[in-house]
Amino acid sequence: MNAVDAIERYLADSLSRCAVAEAGDLPTERARDGQPTLTSRGFRLHSAVNPMAEADQQLAEITDELRTAIRKADGGDFTILIFGPGLGYLLRSLQALLQEEHVECSVRVVCVEADPEVAKKALQLRVWESADVPVTWIVGNEALRSLSDMVSGPHFCITVTSGFRLNKESYEPLMASLMGRVAAERPMRILVPTPLYGGSLPTALHCAEAFREIGHQVELLDFSEYYGLFRLADSVTHDARHTRALQNLLTTFLAETVVARALDWRADLVWAVAQSPLLPPALQELRHEGIHSALWFVEDFRIFSYWRELAPYFDAVFTIQRGEFHDALRSLGVRNVMYLPCAANPRVHTPPVLTEEDQRQFGADVSFVGAGYHNRQSLFARLSLPGMKIWGNDWPKDCAVFSLVQENGRRVSTEETAKIYGASKINLNLHSSPHHEEVNPHGDFVNPRTFEIAACGAFQLVDHRAELGELFAAGDELAVFRSGREIAPLVKHYLTHEEERRDMAERARQRVLREHTYVHRMQTALRFCEERMPRLAQRQRGPSYVSTLKAAAADDAELLEFLSGFPEDQEITLDEIVSRIKVGSGTLSRAEGIFLLMKEFRDWGREKGVIQ
Repeated sequence: MNAVDAIERYLADSLSRCAVAEAGDLPTERARDGQPTLTSRGFRLHSAVNPMAEADQQLAEITDELRTAIRKADGGDFTILIFGPGLGYLLRSLQALLQEEHVECSVRVVCVEADPEVAKKALQLRVWESADVPVTWIVGNEALRSLSDMVSGPHFCITVTSGFRLNKESYEPLMASLMGRVAAERPMRILVPTPLYGGSLPTALHCAEAFREIGHQVELLDFSEYYGLFRLADSVTHDARHTRALQNLLTTFLAETVVARALDWRADLVWAVAQSPLLPPALQELRHEGIHSALWFVEDFRIFSYWRELAPYFDAVFTIQRGEFHDALRSLGVRNVMYLPCAANPRVHTPPVLTEEDQRQFGADVSFVGAGYHNRQSLFARLSLPGMKIWGNDWPKDCAVFSLVQENGRRVSTEETAKIYGASKINLNLHSSPHHEEVNPHGDFVNPRTFEIAACGAFQLVDHRAELGELFAAGDELAVFRSGREIAPLVKHYLTHEEERRDMAERARQRVLREHTYVHRMQTALRFCEERMPRLAQRQRGPSYVSTLKAAAADDAELLEFLSGFPEDQEITLDEIVSRIKVGSGTLSRAEGIFLLMKEFRDWGREKGVIQ
């Protein structure tokens, strides 16, 4: 039976008996290449340029893992589940892959779609080509509940779709039941070592805050205070070799600090970002001690290449680029690789409240915030934008546009940056490049500023990036230029269309709040880590948790009453328990006496060296 026959049978049956029958009919949209595409609840499910190419790229992200899973099936029955398939372009990519691989096992595909309206449109359009692989559709929340009964043998879950992100609350419990995972009993302990300086430093801080907001225990190792010591090496010697040696010694010290703290705190995961001070020996020690590590490489891999030495020692690597970068990582033996674009922190990146003084200082028709990279100097020198203001550091005093640089090129704070965004009619966002004269025609990653400007409710004009269309709707949420020649006409248009600017900026802000916050990114990253590192997903409460202590004291009403004064889900030490006991203010209860006696015995044992 081919795919089309199976779908036609399903469609004829479903429209008369299930949620698809009552579903509304979403309007069909067209991508730039003419292929059908779809928007659901304001969320674009497929590329507005080339949906089929997007599906091929999505499948390429997981091809290695899928091949491994199929080989393990060893010729038996194998099920591939596509969560949130949208219109089903992935089916076409998947069929091509299966044909290339000459798969010997019996494969069937299950499309799991939580939204009946999306399923109805998919079943009407049937964008996939005729194929031999059997296809089944499971639609709607009620139907989804029967999924775990359908899939009993070897299977593989595909979650790289936009539809999965839109309805992940419906899909995640099903995936957990399919995986047979033991539910985590306690929050994860995540250690976040920051870089000493640079653009990755605030990223690490935002990650730590997001982990806390999700509900995990977080310890931040803020190494920015060591930046002065790092720079001291420059003043000690003019010999570059000695300077590097001194800075490497400091990096080694900080890397060992991460290991020492991770072991002492019993961390589950060390979360590093680009430039966090970690070295291969430290990462090997973490792995040896059973502590997982992950790296979010929020830099351009083509410019910063130190990832080659570090990446193989991390248990997972997250990137803001894919394709060529992922191929290179896998060639180094990195098994767990995932695309994770930048984000914004709504607690920090938020529409500012501007005073009259703020408007005078930061207001402008056109503003730019960022460092003076070569392509920015070159392009801005050729622009004729009266009243343009440039903010940021590292602009050479002899460059052609230094007269536009505000306040002598000082570094602006995060709060000031938000005010600049809010006070400017148009925020120009040109991605950096040390090699190009203006727009990098091969640019793929989307910088943090794109998300931050949008989160601040400000309008932006940004250069085209390969990944941009997947994250924002060009022309609807932000304006896009592909060359320097397009900037002036676009600026002229949007300066005279205030309402259009305001509406686009608000749509971009809502898109960020809905999809592109650090909480979204960290949830995605931790879910990936738990899927690839089962020990993370099976976190059990140790003997020091209040709930564990209460379970052990279940037959002792007095001890239970005393422990009830502590939060149920809190890990607590003997010293913390004793600190709650008020000695000298009355008769001690039996429970209080027991804990005081335990502390006395422990302290005596430590003094004698018989207790660690």
